[in-house]
Amino acid sequence: LGTSFDRMYPDGRKLHLELLANPSHLEAVNPLVLGKTKAKMYFEGDNDGVNSMPILIHGDAAIAGQGIVYESMQMCGLDGYQTGGTIHIVCNNQVGFTANPDQSRSTLYASDIGKSFDAPIFHVNADHPEEVTRVFELAAEWRARWRTDVIIDLIGYRRHGHNEIDQPFFTQPAMYREISRHPTALQLYSESLLNEGVVGEEDIKSVHGTVQEIFEKAFADADSYKSKDSDWFSQQFNYKNQVTKTYKTGVESDVLSQVTKALTALPEGFELHTQLKRILKAKEKTITEGKNIDWGTAEAMAFGTLLMEGVHVRLSGQDSERGTFSHRHAVLHDQKTGNKYAPLNNITPNQPAKASIISSPLSEFGVLGFELGYSQETENQLVLWEAQFGDFSNGAQVIIDQFLSSMENKWGVQSGLVLLLPHGYQGMGPEHSSCRLERFLLMCDEEEDVVQDMEEDQRMQIQQANWQVVNCTTPANYFHVLRRQIHRPFRKPLIVVSP
Repeated sequence: LGTSFDRMYPDGRKLHLELLANPSHLEAVNPLVLGKTKAKMYFEGDNDGVNSMPILIHGDAAIAGQGIVYESMQMCGLDGYQTGGTIHIVCNNQVGFTANPDQSRSTLYASDIGKSFDAPIFHVNADHPEEVTRVFELAAEWRARWRTDVIIDLIGYRRHGHNEIDQPFFTQPAMYREISRHPTALQLYSESLLNEGVVGEEDIKSVHGTVQEIFEKAFADADSYKSKDSDWFSQQFNYKNQVTKTYKTGVESDVLSQVTKALTALPEGFELHTQLKRILKAKEKTITEGKNIDWGTAEAMAFGTLLMEGVHVRLSGQDSERGTFSHRHAVLHDQKTGNKYAPLNNITPNQPAKASIISSPLSEFGVLGFELGYSQETENQLVLWEAQFGDFSNGAQVIIDQFLSSMENKWGVQSGLVLLLPHGYQGMGPEHSSCRLERFLLMCDEEEDVVQDMEEDQRMQIQQANWQVVNCTTPANYFHVLRRQIHRPFRKPLIVVSP
């Protein structure tokens, strides 16, 4: 479970802290933290991450061994994903469950991955509290000044086993003989202060007693404490009791006309590729005649009409600006200057919301996780991740299994994230097979033995499921299913396996 609370300081400052819910799959939550931070930055107009800061806590074996760490750090300098720097804290116990460092990595330090990104790395002895404090302050100052990732390698030890019943002497006997004789950090620091004459024995006893009282009181109060939703979520989409009615997803013709006109208009002097000129001319013809609208145009119309309603649209994935199959062309390139032009952001001079269409790094796990985190910040946005080909979704299987399919049931967290899996239904041979539609259907948690009440004022079939899987048969279906993600009063992930 995650948590969320506001910390008040004596001088009146308020700091909001949020811990995202995360599974036992190590490091898998990293891109979600970055995505949620990016969403906060976007909606606050905070381009540099001045008001928000992501902090990731790693184990020494996990930061070196889990590939998602690299995928997440790769985003640190990319416009569509940068968060003004992440502070990485490596809780370095010098052991990974039962594996020694020489079994866990090929580098000297667990934190050496930071060298790939020119991130400063501070190694500090966890037995020295004042040095630890200095390093943490230095890391925060570096991030505030230079807006890059920073790594703190907090080198300590694990006094007991991996869990309450684990026996570490089985695999690290020499190490744990030393640890069993080693004083605690509290004992070492107390002795140091006494030797320096900073405090006396009574001062130490007083502080120790006060802290122990706080712990004991919190433990005693735990049984009677009544939690609030705000203790778990900073943003909670409170739609638990909404019925699944049919909601209007159509659009007035004058709004559609305004959007479609922008899709084929270009700035004066913009030199478009010759082939694209023909494509835009054909698009304009189908729009004018109102027939033979293709998938890309239907999608753009859905995006544009939502933007005109004040709904932020964000789509990212490999080659998503153009579309893998040249089906989108949401971002156009001047053939002489290379300048970019996004028709969806030029519908009107003062349109209520903007679109972010981003070609992502070559990553599925990291980018899908990022977009899932982004989608959790507010319900007033349509967030989509597009696989380059439908079957590439298996590169993000951990996000799909541990988060997307189960997070509402496990943690009460809702998301309206859309997965676009091109050619996911039919596939294209053994190396571009289908998206394995059967996996998504098997992971639907609808009770097959329960007949749902389908009266409109009682219907909750979709509400009680974990997600929706659709195979749109026409561009019109696609237009309406995208708009429905916003126009119904609850959020569910949407898996689209077409076109």
